[in-house]
Amino acid sequence: MTLNTTDELSREAGPVAPRPGHRRAVLPAVLAMLALLGVLALLAFAPPPASGADAPATEFSAGRAERHLREIAQRPHPLGTADNTRVRGYVADTARALGAEVSVQSGDVVRPAWGNPFPAATAHNVIARVPGKDPQLSGGKTLLLVAHYDSVPTGPGAADDGAAVAAMLETMRALKSGGGVRNDVVFLFTDGEELGALGAELFVQRNGVDGYGAVLNWEARGSSGPVMMFETSTGNGPLIDAFADGSSRPVANSLAYEVYKRMPNGSDFTVFRDEGAIGLNAAFLHGFHDYHSPHDDLERLSPDSVQHHGESMLGLVRGLGEHDLRTLHDGGDSVYFDLFARILVRYPADWALPLAGATVLGLIALAYRGARTSALRVKGVLVTAGTGFAAVLVAALGSFGLWLAAAALRPGLAALPLSEPYERGFFAAGFLVLAAAALLMAARLLRGRRPAELLCGVLTIGAVLLLGAVIALPGTSYLFQWPLLAGLPALWWACRDTGGEHSGQRLLVGTLLAAAGPAVAVVLFAPLVDSLLIALGIPLAAVAVLVAAIGGALLLPLLARVPRPGVASAAAAVLALALVGTGLLRSGFSAEHQRPNALVYVKDLSLGTTTWISGDPEPDAWTRKVLGDDPARGSAADYYPQRGDEPVLKAGAPALDLSAPTVSLLADSTSGDTRRVRFKVASQREAWRLQIRLPRELLKSCVVAGVRMDRAALTKQGEGAEGVVFHFTGAVAGVEFSCDTEAGSRLPVDVSDYTIGLPAEVAALVGPRPKETIPVSFGFAPDDSAVVRQIKTL
Repeated sequence: MTLNTTDELSREAGPVAPRPGHRRAVLPAVLAMLALLGVLALLAFAPPPASGADAPATEFSAGRAERHLREIAQRPHPLGTADNTRVRGYVADTARALGAEVSVQSGDVVRPAWGNPFPAATAHNVIARVPGKDPQLSGGKTLLLVAHYDSVPTGPGAADDGAAVAAMLETMRALKSGGGVRNDVVFLFTDGEELGALGAELFVQRNGVDGYGAVLNWEARGSSGPVMMFETSTGNGPLIDAFADGSSRPVANSLAYEVYKRMPNGSDFTVFRDEGAIGLNAAFLHGFHDYHSPHDDLERLSPDSVQHHGESMLGLVRGLGEHDLRTLHDGGDSVYFDLFARILVRYPADWALPLAGATVLGLIALAYRGARTSALRVKGVLVTAGTGFAAVLVAALGSFGLWLAAAALRPGLAALPLSEPYERGFFAAGFLVLAAAALLMAARLLRGRRPAELLCGVLTIGAVLLLGAVIALPGTSYLFQWPLLAGLPALWWACRDTGGEHSGQRLLVGTLLAAAGPAVAVVLFAPLVDSLLIALGIPLAAVAVLVAAIGGALLLPLLARVPRPGVASAAAAVLALALVGTGLLRSGFSAEHQRPNALVYVKDLSLGTTTWISGDPEPDAWTRKVLGDDPARGSAADYYPQRGDEPVLKAGAPALDLSAPTVSLLADSTSGDTRRVRFKVASQREAWRLQIRLPRELLKSCVVAGVRMDRAALTKQGEGAEGVVFHFTGAVAGVEFSCDTEAGSRLPVDVSDYTIGLPAEVAALVGPRPKETIPVSFGFAPDDSAVVRQIKTL
């Protein structure tokens, strides 16, 4: 394709003067530069290369951390299992050998704030304290690092959260080798995070948060990629400064902070944050299909991600360890973003509104000047802004519609966690190329507009978004602030009254200035769009495409000079369809790309039924053996209330002799209008989890795991399921309840117990799982289990 550089950046009346031949290379060179800048911005976000076991003793080494990972990630080790005890012992023994003061904190805990069902368990935290050289530096306040050592039942937990546990142990070693720091540092290895941050809840109940100057939590939602600091407490300014100084590759932006604090997601950090602690939460996100799956193993885990974990930990500990932690509480929020994962730019959030106001006023002043010099017309500016905004909407809606069509053509994608396709790269590329097609079509519609109108129009879009951001989400304002500010010189140049001059030099300068805003946008938007595609997934890629198109709209003044942009738009649209089509054709299941599936065997003594249940969208070759070709669909809310009325597949099952959980009355007394019933629930099969459902309307209060929940709490938090439901995990000896009800009432106790996986006698009914399949990852749908339910009235 030949680019026509005889089009002028500043179009006015009169003939176009010839341009020297070398001028023809200006526009393609600028566009190539912008593309290269985007590639560099993405490549810069690779985590640092892993250090070997022979790295200097005072430095962090992923090679040395691997030794810990080989012990931790041998097998799944969820709370309440023998492997959980094994990992806990290894962590405690290793920390002691490194010279830390180690204790194991154990206790029953329930987390009412989690909601209905309420998670509960007997949790065991490992607390390792490394004394500081001057602990009074911070008035006795301690630096707290947190990672959870439990895994889900369906995966060995190498990344989630073995990588952070191993990194904390290696950080402890490097810290001691370097002579330590002035502040005390506590390394907290929590239990039960996967079940509702139960270990963190236990720790906060026992220890509070006042004694801790900062909490640094480390997580994973994948198996690779850079470690991103995605969440902070409020008043984060001083901590952001510490993060910028302590991390070798600081990957963070305040947009993530604004978004995450409004989402219902939670981690151990949520418990500390809700109690008023200040701190940071960081994780790596790439490799989503390994998350909570049998593939969360050492083979899939990126050692570079472990290195990034550890370098960030060690840098922060050494920085904050020499800092008066009390001063971290004296500051407001910051707006922050990284440049090429090397520099963290930050400034007070209070600056966002004045900066935005000054920038928008500058835009208005330049637009007024341009109108007076006839460089632009208001109508042309509005047409440009409207066309650009329409292109953004078309890109987002088009990608969403294309995904809906893809999902309809390939319904098997629904079997994957969050419907995330294995061949996600083709889909992501297709959606982004579709956004490019929309922008090129907008450029075709705007072709012939005055350059000042094009520049002012796209900057107006940014100005509107900037003003909305500083009012509603100040942390997101940087995305629009700096590209808009960088674009003002180009508008000033285009609005100059040159008396009809059309020099080649003016064209060259104008083109370079017009590229300034897009260049800043590329650096800020490219890694953000990539992160959004990873964090939100392909089914929600329209959000990332929307952001990409907003940044891409700044290119319209340059794209309008590309010859035949309509043809380029059509070609891009065809390419987008081809990319998505390729993703569809390659999205089948195989031994490499396995289909998740699950079977649950339910023996319900209250109904006198035995049933197969599966959360899969359709039967496959393995589940069809017991479900048949056309299983019934219905609700499994009695057994999985957390999933509401989400439909499951059902079929009758042979009756097996599986022992039912027991409900034993321990005490029964009445005082006035209140009957107090104390009872114990236990599994005769030593099942992993007990589910206890009680009628909300009969309960005045209930005490479980030492936590009293009154009627208001039970009613407020119990709206998510029928009745009040408790999930008690790992209770081999059983669970005691004490409930206050109306005098003279009868209390039905609905109890079910759940195994991890299918017991041998159940598995024999269906045979081994084919190699083309994999167990459903924990948390996304009902996973393999045998459930026995009964209801006993007390």
